[in-house]
Amino acid sequence: MAKKLDALDLRILSELQRDGRATISSLAENVGSSRPTVTNRLRRLLEDELVVIHGGLNLRKFGFKMACVGLEVKKDATRKEVEHLLKSCPRVLNVFRTPDKANVHLAVWGEDDQTINSTIESYRDKTGVDIVYAHYLGTPIHGDITIDVQPSKGSETPCGMSCNECHRYENDWCTGCPITSDYKDPILG
Repeated sequence: MAKKLDALDLRILSELQRDGRATISSLAENVGSSRPTVTNRLRRLLEDELVVIHGGLNLRKFGFKMACVGLEVKKDATRKEVEHLLKSCPRVLNVFRTPDKANVHLAVWGEDDQTINSTIESYRDKTGVDIVYAHYLGTPIHGDITIDVQPSKGSETPCGMSCNECHRYENDWCTGCPITSDYKDPILG
């Protein structure tokens, strides 16, 4: 069941949307409430995961690309495995399950056209998974979409692949997994 918000919750949310780094004091002043009340409300909103305050790289400002992909995963056990892998992949922004032929939908990102295409093509490598559609979206022209940045954690990828053993990576069709030491980071140059 969805949680209910009241007028004060909405005023706090509105202020956070304007400035996610606002202090409790400025929030309290701007919403017309006391610091303890705003502190308690904000704590509840965060603990209940009703409000998300998130930092990340602005995909649009870096000119990175996006695509929506629909996968047909044939067996329930395979779907659960694929969903688990997708949720851990740093290139996947969202995963949705639907009753359609494409029963798993996802939004993915890449630094350039080749990397996003390589990411999409990698789904063909999964047994029992077919790509139903891939809609290339390019770089957003409106709206800020954040991507997580994590320091290198060695050569192990969340999906178990090794960039150094991947033909896409070896042929410079992919910049690699962003959380590995093999990543060819265009941000750092």
